[in-house]
Amino acid sequence: MRYDIREGRNRVIILALSGLVLLVFILSAGVGITGGLAWHFYHTQKTITVPMLFDRPFVSDAASGDAALNGLLVRSFLNLRLSVTPETVDSQHATLLRFVPPESRDALKKQLAAEADYIKKNGVTSVFRINDEMTDTTTGDIIAEGTLSASTTNGNLKIYLPDANKAYRLSVHYVDGLIRLTAFPEVPWTKPESRPQQD
Repeated sequence: MRYDIREGRNRVIILALSGLVLLVFILSAGVGITGGLAWHFYHTQKTITVPMLFDRPFVSDAASGDAALNGLLVRSFLNLRLSVTPETVDSQHATLLRFVPPESRDALKKQLAAEADYIKKNGVTSVFRINDEMTDTTTGDIIAEGTLSASTTNGNLKIYLPDANKAYRLSVHYVDGLIRLTAFPEVPWTKPESRPQQD
């Protein structure tokens, strides 16, 4: 009789321990699967953003963005550099330089300082209206063409400032959630009929 009770108790303990070991394996597998899914969704999650004052939403994730994001960044950078007044030029150019990596900053900083000095000294207010955006398929750079309209606000400049057709090449990169503007030179403006057609 004693032997049967002991054997029954051992059987219950073995079953309880087996159940606990099975539960630990099930929980470990659940934690592993949950961690794997969390890692996957963190790296592949897409966010749709509808910015104020822009005409279309864009999709981005932690590593990249779509063409609408590039268009928004190009328009923002062009406005920061070219749609300025003597009162806003310093703050707008400082904001623009925040997106330029250190290795590209010196050349652009000198160019922006010369532009800001001219704008403040002559009281020039300018507005850039984008007429066309093209993507260079070999480099991924965006060429924006438009009309730069300028006027003088304080009368220091005694000449008429006609509207000018301008074009700029912007090299914009979106890497690991960081926006980088690596180049922003002026390029020759081309007439619409002489441009290559994009498919």
